[in-house]
Amino acid sequence: MLVSKLLCYLAYPQRLFSYLLGKMKKGAALFLAVFGAFTICYGQTGQEALRKYQAAAAAFATVSYSVQRVDTFPDGSVWNHQGRGIMQRDAKSQLLKARFLGTRLDVHRSFLYDGKAGFDLDDSTKTYQVEQDPYLPGVLGGPGGQMLVEELFTIDPSYQEVTYSRSAQGPVITLHYPDRPKIDVRNRYTYLVLDEKTGLPKVVKTKEQKTGGTRVVMKTLSNLRVNNPADASTLNSTTFLSAYTAAASATPIARPTLLNKQAPAFRLTSFDKKPVALSSYLGKVVLLDMWTTSCSPCIASMPDIQRLQEKYRQRGLAVVGVLMDPGNAARAQGILKRQGAAYLNVSGDEATEKAYQVNEYPRYLLVDKQGKVVLDITGGGQDELIESAVKKAL
Repeated sequence: MLVSKLLCYLAYPQRLFSYLLGKMKKGAALFLAVFGAFTICYGQTGQEALRKYQAAAAAFATVSYSVQRVDTFPDGSVWNHQGRGIMQRDAKSQLLKARFLGTRLDVHRSFLYDGKAGFDLDDSTKTYQVEQDPYLPGVLGGPGGQMLVEELFTIDPSYQEVTYSRSAQGPVITLHYPDRPKIDVRNRYTYLVLDEKTGLPKVVKTKEQKTGGTRVVMKTLSNLRVNNPADASTLNSTTFLSAYTAAASATPIARPTLLNKQAPAFRLTSFDKKPVALSSYLGKVVLLDMWTTSCSPCIASMPDIQRLQEKYRQRGLAVVGVLMDPGNAARAQGILKRQGAAYLNVSGDEATEKAYQVNEYPRYLLVDKQGKVVLDITGGGQDELIESAVKKAL
């Protein structure tokens, strides 16, 4: 027990091995006992460490912190933002099972969620807008939501492996997640660097491979405190409703559409350097798939678009993908290959973007045999709607 306890408290594995080598001179039996203790502490600690972390996190109802978030993108660009967050458990909440307030300091923007509705706060103009039933990905992508550290309350359970190690910064729990080729994500890891005293994170780092490079999001926490009544009071206060002014909702702007209009002509270049003109498809039904390499719904929908191409090609359907970030053509070809998307793709240009009024992705336009647009929609996961329009046009 003494040896086992000693090993569990050793700060670094290399110290342990030095200790083992010294003990080897004193007898094989002692060496085996020590090595067995090493296996207990280091060989089976992944799930144990995760359980301990989750137990430590479950012990508090409210947590607040300061955070520095650094995003490194596949193209090498870097975002560096600072902010604050407060989170409180709420089993009835639809988002993260929590109430929360995230504030990004550089743009003076916050997002408060009370368990039912969201409040997008502009701290510089002292105005707010109400969001009923906010969409979690949209919240996390906004300025205030970017400052949330959701791993404090919940761990994505889809990991396929968890390991435990030690670093110069402290204990590290590493979660390895399955590849998600449909959205161009591979080798995804989340690293939790823990504080020795509290067992809570000092750093949460997510790393994933995408075609063309690696994306890393690192959140470094400081000033972390738990169960502080002032934090709970801040979350549950509605004083901002009197201190801030409700911003007038902008009049919705109708999305530009080409429905029932002639499709603008184009002459673009395919990935194998051949000219492609829309006019050459007269007499056929053409599905235009306008996409970018950073659009996850675009990528996720590719197998469905390929299925439509295979199913209706003999009846006269032609699918043409139009890459709207042509500078990433090499990355795009890798995405298409992994997605099994063999339909023709061309590189878009500014003239095409302007003529088709493209500002959302994915954008799908179905052009009938006479060159008229009979379907113009945006958003992924609409293969049934597209297929219905294809059958009608054929």
